[in-house]
Amino acid sequence: MSGFLAKLRVVTLGSVHDLLDRAIDLNSPSVIRQYTRDLEDALDRMKSEAAVQAGTVRTLQREKGELEGRIKTTEVTIQHLVQAGHEDLARPKAAELTRMRAKFAGADENIEHARKASTDIDIAVSNLEGKHAEMVSRVRELEQLDRDTKAKNSAASALAAAGRLIQGGSDVNVDDVQSRMKASNDVAQEKFARALGESAIQEDAETAAATDAVLAEFRQGKVASSKW
Repeated sequence: MSGFLAKLRVVTLGSVHDLLDRAIDLNSPSVIRQYTRDLEDALDRMKSEAAVQAGTVRTLQREKGELEGRIKTTEVTIQHLVQAGHEDLARPKAAELTRMRAKFAGADENIEHARKASTDIDIAVSNLEGKHAEMVSRVRELEQLDRDTKAKNSAASALAAAGRLIQGGSDVNVDDVQSRMKASNDVAQEKFARALGESAIQEDAETAAATDAVLAEFRQGKVASSKW
């Protein structure tokens, strides 16, 4: 089982290295986004594997300590049985002790292999994190460039439209327009004056003479009350 897991980890690390070495088009936002997602998936898997491998190291160390304790206990038991003249009972214990000592002898090697695998995976995780951060930064840079390009294109279109509007208005003579408006105003003023004259009260000759005489009396300050 441990051999299978070791092979699986080799395959996993190989896939990570292939991913890190993959040549991509850094000027293609869609390619970079997909690559970033691949990195995120690989990073999640490797972080999980790193936790498993670190746990394996801890388990092997714990099992070694427990095995060492069983070996010491078995040695004491065998010694007591031999001293008591019960070598027949001590023999199975001695066989068990032999197996435990052989396992204990290989414990350090197993722990060392597990530690190396854990270190390799931690390094791979660190490399993936660095690459992922680089790609995220690249994606944001391209997105900002895309937004800036669109904004400039929009501004250029607006300026072009404004230029056409200004250019179209260059043919308009403001002085001519003002002259025509003043002429229209003169016509309107003349129409108004004529209409006002037509609305004035028309007096006959006799009424006009009488009215003039009354006004002359008031101008002289002599109001002939006897005439009333």
